[in-house]
Amino acid sequence: MSTHNPEVKLPLFIAAGWGLGTVVPSIMYNVTSFFLMPFMTDMLGIAAGTAGLIYTVSKLYDAATDPVMGVISDKTKTRWGRHRPYLVFGAIVCGASLVALFAPPSGIVGNTAVWYMLFALILYSTGYTIFNVPYLAMPAEMTQNYHERSFLMSWRVGAIQVSQVAALIASSLLLSALGGGRDAYATVGWICAGLVVIAGYTSFKMTEKAPFHEVPPGEKPKFKEQLRSVASNIPFAQLIGIKFFMLLANSFTFGSFVYFVTRVIQQPFSTLGFMTTTSTATAALSIPVWLKVSRRIGKRNALIGACAILACTALSWLLAGSDEPMFLVLLRPAFTGVAAAGILTIGQSMLPDTIEYDRRRTGLERAGVFAGIYTTAEKMAFAFGPILTGFLLQSMGYVSGTQGLATEQPESAITAIYIAMAIAPAVCLALAISVLIFYRLDEDMLKATTREGAVPAQ
Repeated sequence: MSTHNPEVKLPLFIAAGWGLGTVVPSIMYNVTSFFLMPFMTDMLGIAAGTAGLIYTVSKLYDAATDPVMGVISDKTKTRWGRHRPYLVFGAIVCGASLVALFAPPSGIVGNTAVWYMLFALILYSTGYTIFNVPYLAMPAEMTQNYHERSFLMSWRVGAIQVSQVAALIASSLLLSALGGGRDAYATVGWICAGLVVIAGYTSFKMTEKAPFHEVPPGEKPKFKEQLRSVASNIPFAQLIGIKFFMLLANSFTFGSFVYFVTRVIQQPFSTLGFMTTTSTATAALSIPVWLKVSRRIGKRNALIGACAILACTALSWLLAGSDEPMFLVLLRPAFTGVAAAGILTIGQSMLPDTIEYDRRRTGLERAGVFAGIYTTAEKMAFAFGPILTGFLLQSMGYVSGTQGLATEQPESAITAIYIAMAIAPAVCLALAISVLIFYRLDEDMLKATTREGAVPAQ
C-alpha cells in the first residue's frame, strides 16, 4: 500500500533492512576497485593503460544508463512500490557479473582478455545500475525528517563496514591463503556473488513495510523537461559536484591501494586485511559521533571536516616506504575510517534532502530521476579514476605480467603509485571542499520552501 509518511522515526527493522541493501553495491565497488586492475594487469596480461580504458568505457556506458533507469524506476507500478522490486533483479545480475569478472575461462589472456573483460564490465555496470538507482531513490519516500535521514544513512554506513569485511578483508586473506593465482580470484568472485544475491533479497524482504509513494496520476513531464527542471535545483547541482570530487578521490585511492601495499611498502595481501579491519573498526565507532557533530554544526560543516581529515591522511602516505613500522601502516587506515564514516553518513543523507527540496518546489515525485543523475556522477568519477591511474602507471613504466608475480618495477612506476595514492586524492578532496563552502540547504531552508514560494538556493 502506498503511504506518505509523516515525520516519525522509522522502525529499526526497516532502517536496518534498507541499510543492508548497500552490501550489494559496496561489495561490487570494493572488490572491483581494489582487485580488478591488479587482476587484469598481473593475471590476464592486459597493459595498465588498456585496463583503465576498458574500465572507463564501461563506466561511461553506466553513466548514460543511470538517468534512464531513474525514469523507468519512477514509472514502475507494482504492489511493492516503484523502486523496491529492482533490489532482487539487480542483485542477481550483479552476482553474475562478479563471476564473469573474476572467474574467466583459462584461455582468456592478452588481446582476447581485453574484449572479454569489456563485456564482463558492461554486465557489471548494467547490474549495478538496475540495483543502485532505485535503491538510492527509496529514502526520499521512506522519511521526510531532516535528521532522520542521517540516522537512516548511519545504517547504510554500518552495512558498508560489513561489506568491506567481506569484499576486502576476507578477499585479501583468501587470495593470500590460496596463493594469489587465477583460481584464488575465481573463488573470491563466486563467494562475493553469493553474498550480493543474499543481501539484495534480504533487503527486499526487510523493507516490505517501508513507506513508498505510488506513481502519481496525470500526464508526466517529458524526460528533457525533467532534466531542465532538475538542473534548476542548485543544491542538487552542488551536491553532484561534491559527490564527483569525493568519489574521484576514492577512485584514485582504491585503484592504487593494492599496488601501494604490495609494491611500495612491500607487504603481503594479508596486510590489506589488517588495514581494512582497522578502517572498518574506526568507521563503525565514529558513526554516532558524526551524527552528533552534524546536528551541532550542520551537515555541510561536518562534511567539510571529514573531507579535510581524509585529505591530510592521503598526503601522509608520501612519507611511507618499505621500512614503514606496522603501527603507522595501521594508523592511517584508522583516520581514513573516521573520515569515511563522516563522508558516507552525512554526504548520503544530503541526497534525499535535495529531492525533498525539489518536491516542495515543484510538487513532482521524481526521486528516481534524481537518484539516476546522482549515480551518474558516481560512475563518471569511477570512469575517470581508473583510466587516469592506468595511464599514469603505464606512462611511467609500470610492468604488467600474467602470473601475478612481484615483477620488479622501475623507480618511475613507484613514483606514479605515490601520486595516485596520495597527491591525486588530496587535490580532489580540496575541490570538493571548495564546492561545499557554497552549499546552503539546511533544515530551516528546507522547511521554509513551498511550491507557492520557494526559497532561492543562492
